[in-house]
Amino acid sequence: MKVNQDDEFEIWVQEVSAACEAVLFASGDSVSIERLEEILNCDRTVITDAMDKLISEYENDPWGGLLIRKVEDSYIMCTKPGMKKVLERMYSPKARPPLSQASYETLAVIAYNQPVTRAQVEAVRGVSSDSIISRLLDRGWICEDGHLDAPGRPALFSTTEQFLLEFGISSVDELPSMELMSYKTIRDLEDSLEKAAGNDDRQISIDNMIDDQKKEGEEE
Repeated sequence: MKVNQDDEFEIWVQEVSAACEAVLFASGDSVSIERLEEILNCDRTVITDAMDKLISEYENDPWGGLLIRKVEDSYIMCTKPGMKKVLERMYSPKARPPLSQASYETLAVIAYNQPVTRAQVEAVRGVSSDSIISRLLDRGWICEDGHLDAPGRPALFSTTEQFLLEFGISSVDELPSMELMSYKTIRDLEDSLEKAAGNDDRQISIDNMIDDQKKEGEEE
């Protein structure tokens, strides 16, 4: 089925998988479903069925080094995690120091409440987060996502596609629930992703966290 009836371009349904694969390979970046519809001039259902087939084929190929991942409403071709050591030898990157617990706390605040301002992050953590936010920006896990309509128009921060890829999830909707620990720190995000099963669906909010901190201060 054509998306644009005025467009004369047509391909057979049997060719859609190969066409999607070629587009992703040539792009090098993620390609949205809408863009695939435009390029192939065919129905979204046909494309998603073809992509589901490709994803399964790549995942179940023991001899291949590539994967196709769905991230939000886009698809991307990427290398399998098992190829990390090979690619490190190829590019010989400088070793990046591991992130601190404070960095993961900051990342969690942003991930669960995005988009948020620097001031809102600091209100939750109780300390300056300038250097940590800069490291997360350099890492490609967060990005500026517009500005808050308030005096000074502070920048808003959100997680990125790179964050989803590196943490192995397709959407922020797949993030596990996060609960405050007894000392008001947030669980290490990597550990929480592995322990998502069985948790309730309650998500923390900035207002709730600040209220909890105020209550604890009053009790003391």
